[in-house]
Amino acid sequence: MSLITDVIDGLNAERKEANLPPLTANNLLMQTAQQHAEFMERKQALSHLGAGRTTFDQRIHSVGYNFSTAAENVALGAVNAAGVVKMWMDSPPHRANILNDKVTDVGLGISPRTPEKPEVMRYWSLSLAAPR
Repeated sequence: MSLITDVIDGLNAERKEANLPPLTANNLLMQTAQQHAEFMERKQALSHLGAGRTTFDQRIHSVGYNFSTAAENVALGAVNAAGVVKMWMDSPPHRANILNDKVTDVGLGISPRTPEKPEVMRYWSLSLAAPR
């Protein structure tokens, strides 16, 4: 299994406990989440503002995903899937995004792209949305 799959599986386990349907990986959301994770790494800053001071909803629209609802979680420092899922679930606003019954699709970005180095600080970007 890949790190991305492990995180999405962890998120879906949390949703299952809350009697919510699983999230489905979406290529457009994966693209925007990965771009944002790489942006944060280049800037060495955890932020919801991206290149050109774009917001998550602007970034999701820019890849062609037309949504009815959307949210973003970011994180820094977790070295594995369980760690980032725990970080987000321990934070009420991030938990609310993950357990939002209106979101159906997910994209996850992890930087650096070579996650086999567990000692490296990782930037994580999670895009959650539902199509219009």
